[in-house]
Amino acid sequence: MVSKILLIDVEIFEDLHSPLVQRYTHHPIGLMYLVSSAKAQFPDIEFKVFHTSTSHEPIKDIESLLYVFKPDLVGLRALSIAADSFKLISQRIRDLNPNIPIIAGGPYPSISYDDILLTGLANIVVIGEGETTFVELLGKLLLSNDMPLNIDGTAVINEGKVSVNRARSVIQNINLIPFPDYDNINLKEYSHLKNHALQDASKSAYILSSRGCPYGCFYCHQLFGKRIRRRSAENVVAEIREHIEKRGVFDFVFLDDIFNVPMQEAKKVLSAIINELPKVRLSFPNGLRADFVDEELLDLFEKAGTAEMALAVETVNPRLQKLIGKNLNLQKAKKAIDEASRRFITRIFYIIGFPTETFEEALETIDFAASLEYVAQPSLSVLRLFNNSKLFSLLNPTEEQMSKIAEQEKNFIHLKMFSDLGFYGDLFSAEKVPLKSNDLKELQYYWMRHVIMNPKRIKNSYQVICKHYDNERMIEFYRSVFDRPKFNESDLEKLLKFHD
Repeated sequence: MVSKILLIDVEIFEDLHSPLVQRYTHHPIGLMYLVSSAKAQFPDIEFKVFHTSTSHEPIKDIESLLYVFKPDLVGLRALSIAADSFKLISQRIRDLNPNIPIIAGGPYPSISYDDILLTGLANIVVIGEGETTFVELLGKLLLSNDMPLNIDGTAVINEGKVSVNRARSVIQNINLIPFPDYDNINLKEYSHLKNHALQDASKSAYILSSRGCPYGCFYCHQLFGKRIRRRSAENVVAEIREHIEKRGVFDFVFLDDIFNVPMQEAKKVLSAIINELPKVRLSFPNGLRADFVDEELLDLFEKAGTAEMALAVETVNPRLQKLIGKNLNLQKAKKAIDEASRRFITRIFYIIGFPTETFEEALETIDFAASLEYVAQPSLSVLRLFNNSKLFSLLNPTEEQMSKIAEQEKNFIHLKMFSDLGFYGDLFSAEKVPLKSNDLKELQYYWMRHVIMNPKRIKNSYQVICKHYDNERMIEFYRSVFDRPKFNESDLEKLLKFHD
């Protein structure tokens, strides 16, 4: 009989006893959606949500929860970059209570269910969108202690082999999903962390106003499917109002995969916020579609209280745009970024290191970034490879190459100055991956000189930041951007004077 459930959002930590390593994080909104959906059907079940980001000793805290709370069921959620942390936690739970059933879900389990099930890290994996599947699973477990083998949207071990059940249909009307259960977390526990807009995570709430994305970018998890499903503007406003009235929160971070597609629907949401919630501050850090922006949309963003937004470019080479499945209209994107960055604190995402990408093509992307002199936070990453992705299939790695890539991915997320890159491209022929680690080093120095330390960009973006943030928030922003916790007003003054 299931009466108590512990849900754990797993992020990266180094080992069993290390402090957290995240500088910024989300709230465990996916798990909170599961809780609210389950409570609507099974109000007597007691839930606890634990987020490893809020803990300096996550394993110790989980051990305590297992001992004190005594859950009948544990659920683990993780991104692929937290795979090792996921494995540590699952194994520790198995060591302490080998009989407790473990459910796994989220991006990492959804693509790596084979490994998770065959190694006994979970009894069942929920693939993709989880609310309906989770509620059905609980209904079955309330009738029988046996783990069900035939629920749509799951993978299980059946007769010693991994069995993938029929795919679960997505929830068509997402207005019907209860708001995520924020009562199951303590916002004060996030006071030492930043949200994805690089501000205090304890003073904000996360909003998911749509699910799905119609584009087929090779590097994306595509957890919510290819069809966009949007909540009504009224439903979104109701959730924001609840946060204001119940928690005194006025800062909201939108997590949509692609908020501004279709553009007209995004305009409806912003218009409703303008009309009904005039005192909020909005951030859109997840990567807006840069070629779906017009003057009217920018005006609405501004009137709705938007301070920060991110737009995703990835690469400016048309051939690579087609290869990765993004197919961005680069002319429209550049115009939109230039106009948006003059109004809002903007972050622009770029990626280098794609299969078949040449040094000259990567340089094109960096030169494009250098030409945008109002962007507050240009961000250059090296491509991450996920097992079972289209890019992985394109490379067709051997088992030895796959093993080495997995080792590299543990430590390799963003470019770091003077570090040993361990680039996956070094494992493949120049025909498959022309760029090598030495090339990335050279590109990195070029990026630092021409983009990050561009004096015009620093001065221009500072003026934009001043329009949105008071001095305290501004210093916090620069601390996060430069990864310097002790960055202060004197440092900012020197930075600005250095570029006079």
